[in-house]
Amino acid sequence: MILAVDIGNTDVTCGVIDGATVRARWALHSDLNRTENEFADLLRAMLAYVDAGPIVHAVVGSVVPALTLRISEALAAVTTMPPLVVRAEAVPGIRLRVDEPAQVGVDRVANAIAAREAVGAPVIIADLGSVTTFDVVDAQGDLRGVVIAPGIRALGQALTASGAQLPKIDIDRPEGLVGRNTVDAMRAGVYWGYVELVRGVIGRLTAEPGGPWRVVATGGLADRMATDVGGFERVDADLTLKGLARICQAMHGE
Repeated sequence: MILAVDIGNTDVTCGVIDGATVRARWALHSDLNRTENEFADLLRAMLAYVDAGPIVHAVVGSVVPALTLRISEALAAVTTMPPLVVRAEAVPGIRLRVDEPAQVGVDRVANAIAAREAVGAPVIIADLGSVTTFDVVDAQGDLRGVVIAPGIRALGQALTASGAQLPKIDIDRPEGLVGRNTVDAMRAGVYWGYVELVRGVIGRLTAEPGGPWRVVATGGLADRMATDVGGFERVDADLTLKGLARICQAMHGE
């Protein structure tokens, strides 16, 4: 089994992967104040809780450099093996057709690897998380580029900051389109505005040459919002973890 760790700006998501199956999954807050030993204690406790079985490999994908070494050392302490820390430009079997390959987040490549294996290529992956990204994988299975947009929480925060009398809001699906009070009106604007943002970008991308395009959703908000956005062939919140595990297998010659 492979222990895959995706270090993001909001959460550190961990998964125990057996082949193409996620046997266990949990998330920790991406706390810059947490020490290596604290991360190790949390990892050790969760692995014992889920009864993960023997871990053959550990793999790390990170977009938070300040946490990469700390969590890698915690993994080494827990699994007694150094984890594979993946760099996007070093992943075999995929070309990054972008201007600056070193600037590509490894999560973008992991998504591309997992999506093309799951549904084929060309494919567009909408990653609905703290930031919204659209990864474009061409018919050759290579990463052609990425669209980056605000996440829904960032839209809500920006709306609150834009008006002196506008309150902070929770981002929930509103019952209707038109709010009858300030909070419901804000929720409606943010939620349905975000739905149309995602739907609109996907519509433009699928109209690009190189199709017909498959469309996959992932990320922490995918399960909640996929139905309202519509048009997804598959929704898989664990796509990044599966991609990291697949990269790990390839780099170990498996």
